[in-house]
Amino acid sequence: MAYFKKYILFIPVTLWLLIILILSGYPGKQLPEIAVWQIDKFVHTFIYGVLSLCLCFSFLKQFLDRKKRSSIAVKIIAFGIFYGGFMEILQNNMFINRSGNWYDFFANALGAILGVVIFPLLVKYLPLKKWFKRI
Repeated sequence: MAYFKKYILFIPVTLWLLIILILSGYPGKQLPEIAVWQIDKFVHTFIYGVLSLCLCFSFLKQFLDRKKRSSIAVKIIAFGIFYGGFMEILQNNMFINRSGNWYDFFANALGAILGVVIFPLLVKYLPLKKWFKRI
């Protein structure tokens, strides 16, 4: 059981990575048409912000250690940017009726950065430390 408790924090990020993969591969012509193109960029930013938050929660102990915080934050941001770029490449080259573009990539990167920036505020103002002590 102790072995499982060590990895339970990685379940949300693993599920979110799968959700991103599925949404990124969903045929574009079957997605609902939205008149305002900016909403698409907001969605990309939100999705990758949530990814960064999930990663921050997964590495909570390292993130709460001030000596390791900047190192883990850079790694989380780099992973988010890499995964966002990888999804755009897959959309452009492999997924049917999908096309990757630079604006989506930049929105993904912005979301990865914002998630890491917002996380310390969540830890400060929400009682997350008490909840994570139970795990």
